[in-house]
Amino acid sequence: MTILPSVRCGFAAWFVHEDEEKEEYNMKEPCTSGARQPVSGLMTAGLMLALFIAALDSTVVATALPTISAALGGAAHYAWPMTAYLASSTVSTLLCGGLAFHFGLKRTYAFGLTLFAAASALCAAAPTIEVLAALRLLQGIGGGLLEAGVFIAAAVMLPPRDRGPYLGAASAMYGVASVIGPVIGGAVAQGLSWHVIFVVNVPIAIVAFALSSGSLPGRGDGHRSAQFDVAGSVLASLSVLSLVAVFSLAGDAFPLASPQAAALIVLFVILTFVLYRIEAAASAPVIPMGLFGRPRVVAGFISGFCVQFALMAGVTYLPRLLQESMGIAAASSGAALIPMTLALMLGSNVSGALFRKNGRLRALAVTSSFVILTAAAAFIVRGQSLTAPLVTLLAAALGLGVGVGMPVSNLSAQTGADARDAGRATSSAMFFRGFGGTVSTAVCGMLAPAASPAGTTWVFCAVLVSAAVGLAVSIPIARRISS
Repeated sequence: MTILPSVRCGFAAWFVHEDEEKEEYNMKEPCTSGARQPVSGLMTAGLMLALFIAALDSTVVATALPTISAALGGAAHYAWPMTAYLASSTVSTLLCGGLAFHFGLKRTYAFGLTLFAAASALCAAAPTIEVLAALRLLQGIGGGLLEAGVFIAAAVMLPPRDRGPYLGAASAMYGVASVIGPVIGGAVAQGLSWHVIFVVNVPIAIVAFALSSGSLPGRGDGHRSAQFDVAGSVLASLSVLSLVAVFSLAGDAFPLASPQAAALIVLFVILTFVLYRIEAAASAPVIPMGLFGRPRVVAGFISGFCVQFALMAGVTYLPRLLQESMGIAAASSGAALIPMTLALMLGSNVSGALFRKNGRLRALAVTSSFVILTAAAAFIVRGQSLTAPLVTLLAAALGLGVGVGMPVSNLSAQTGADARDAGRATSSAMFFRGFGGTVSTAVCGMLAPAASPAGTTWVFCAVLVSAAVGLAVSIPIARRISS
């Protein structure tokens, strides 16, 4: 049984005629090995399972950390397991496209899934918080490869219009995991054992591997002659780590306005400049610098950043608002986000289906930004008189807007890039999306140290600004993809 059409072989060469984009398939450029097979329902289910556990583990540990640190005696290094996973998954997400281009998506995905499962099992047996953090570093490498690999699969196996439903489902899975991760983590740690958070990944990973890994494309013949870009990978990793450190450590280790933060930003600028010079001269760069000269690709990057910024603002701030300002129990505050989760799933899947039907990509981007902007404005206007039911309703509206916009980032980046760069454009889009969440968490924490009407105003002013930026960058996104 297939839930998506059979794969057409070849990638796209783009020609612009007024506002319509048409993808012409170049039959002289063969697909990577294995890409002629249809994308089956079982394969898709396996990929979605892998994506779910990888995305879930980026947030599920957050609410379980008090229990974990108490059990392992690591109060001094409380945040290390979260920071380690965030840093390593961000780096591997960015590099996944280059790894898949050189080694093949099948090998890259299989390595990521195996590493993730093995590290999960070891995390459950960690004797100290320091060992757990080191193992979470390895788990994050696998998780980042999985997250990006699942989205890259659409770029290398499906023509653009047929990617809509797949990316809609994948984006919904990714977003839902981000929302429910903290709820599940707290519930499991208190009701069962924190070890379960990691152990459960192993059987799920085995099922995902059995369903999905055999059908993914391998490495194309044209990629075998290119040497892997080691220098670019190392520089990109160091550059990303310095930038992520600013926002993941600011507020805890040091203030954002501090010499430490300034030094990290300067280091990021220097490393990025060196990376640009090296990648511009590389024959097979891990991050093609030409991507940043393509308006549609850059618009996809910024759109993903803005959508994830809005999502993580809601996920991190609204439970605090319900608990700290309205006195609602933690379990009930988590349940209040269920409508947001359902709306996100609905929006993402409807967005993918509409794109497949009519190919109108810019309209989806505009609609997403407008709905998010409206929800943020409502939070600001009603900040002094919010009630729990109203928070739940507005959170659902926010989730709907986020869901509609989630597939847009990858679609715009993939279709705006050259055929050979589609996978690496997808990795970069995933990086910017994840970085949007990192920045959102840091910014919202600084704007609202405590949940209050004033804090609500500041947080959703930031969301409103991000939505306005998303609306502005919708202009370069293709109005319609015709095939």
